[in-house]
Amino acid sequence: MSDSLTLSVAICTRNRHEDMRKCLISIFGQQGIAGSAIEILIIDDGDTEEAWLEEVRKEMPSNMELSYHKKKREEAGLLRSRIYATHASRSETLLFLDDDVELELDYLAVLLETFKRYPDAVGVGGVDQSFSCSLKGRLLMLISGRSRFAPGKLSYSGFASSMNLWNRQKKIFRTEFLHGCNMCFRKSALRDVEPVEWLNGYSLGEDLYLSYLASLYGPMVINPGLKLIHHGSPASRDKEELVAYTKVINHYELLKLRTGRLTPFRYAMLLWTTLFLYAETAFKRRKEASTGYLRGIRELRSVLARSGSTGV
Repeated sequence: MSDSLTLSVAICTRNRHEDMRKCLISIFGQQGIAGSAIEILIIDDGDTEEAWLEEVRKEMPSNMELSYHKKKREEAGLLRSRIYATHASRSETLLFLDDDVELELDYLAVLLETFKRYPDAVGVGGVDQSFSCSLKGRLLMLISGRSRFAPGKLSYSGFASSMNLWNRQKKIFRTEFLHGCNMCFRKSALRDVEPVEWLNGYSLGEDLYLSYLASLYGPMVINPGLKLIHHGSPASRDKEELVAYTKVINHYELLKLRTGRLTPFRYAMLLWTTLFLYAETAFKRRKEASTGYLRGIRELRSVLARSGSTGV
């Protein structure tokens, strides 16, 4: 196969072989891409046997190739897997897929067509068809500061819950962020991405980090015609307390990155959102999550107290 590939697809994984097999089969069955060459990379923080890979390759069409990359233990973590993929892939157009997604049959054809229609776009994302939200849920997201009325906008506290509006959109729209389960970038827009101390392991918010750095080089769009199902596999995920804790701290770091300094208004919104999440999980008696939120809130307040002001 030629080095001049149309598309690279990177699946960052860790011990989710059944989920990943379904994801790969959905890629192999793509329609409308007969003239396109597709490179698939498995970036692994776990262990995958060669026999499993050979069985999967038997089902792969001739216009695709699959390479396996096992990372070193000291390089573990989702963000580091994303960075690894930018160096290992050969195409300028790089699609990141979670290992627990399944694509609709025309996903890749629609993706490539979207980049043709929007040649200035540095990022294109699709919509998880399983992500739905009731009117009550949307109102709670607005009240808690996690969402806004505009589908492509982050909330004032830096949260991306305006995704609850994506399934209601009919046309392609501009966005400030892509959803990590399926996000495609021009690799040249990711040239500033580096490992950061606060994005380790599961790296909650790494999609917002990549989206922000890419957006400095051009616009990003969401195409509602790019459809997939994100199953949200519980396997190999961090514990609930750690996820809640990092949700507080990582959104603080992301706000600092995006705004340059955390203004009193932004700090107040972040504190309001995280206090709401703490109260919500405490009311539902999700002890691990509420403990993690409380620990994150205490650390956030202590960091700002040490700074002497909210202008950090």
